[in-house]
Amino acid sequence: MEYHYEFAGQTTIVQVEPSADGYAVTVDGRTYQVKASSTRPGELDLALDGQSRCLVYVAADGASRWVAVAGGEAAGSAFVLTVPEAGRRSRHGPAGGHAALAAQMPGLVRQVLVAEGEAVARGQALVLLEAMKMEIRVTAPQAGRVQRVAVRAGQAVERGQVLVELAQAPDPPA
Repeated sequence: MEYHYEFAGQTTIVQVEPSADGYAVTVDGRTYQVKASSTRPGELDLALDGQSRCLVYVAADGASRWVAVAGGEAAGSAFVLTVPEAGRRSRHGPAGGHAALAAQMPGLVRQVLVAEGEAVARGQALVLLEAMKMEIRVTAPQAGRVQRVAVRAGQAVERGQVLVELAQAPDPPA
């Protein structure tokens, strides 16, 4: 299975494949052998390359996997991994349409990074949320213009609540 992780406009590909002793996890060209044991639902105890151990919490939401590291060297780290949709042009309608970006889980708006009328690039961070002690970057699914900012810093949001609406830029002619 392939996942994508975006941070500061850079996309990292994470590949997870079953192996004889657990999973082969490849990140940025480096492969780790990972053994995972489930301690409770949503918790995994990981052994990396037969040595270091860490506890992670995982929650699934559609094509997204929310991962928070609770123990080990990376304690305090949090990630949102997404499964890419093959052949996807837009999940929000036709080119030139509108995209309403919503909170994927309840949280607190830490920072709004864009203003109404601002042009944004695909993958650009629009809003920073905090949920379950994780920082979540809500990014533009494609280039466009911010039509409406529906939240402000310090505001609590619920799952599904609209954060930002984008007017999508039309695709360039082929």
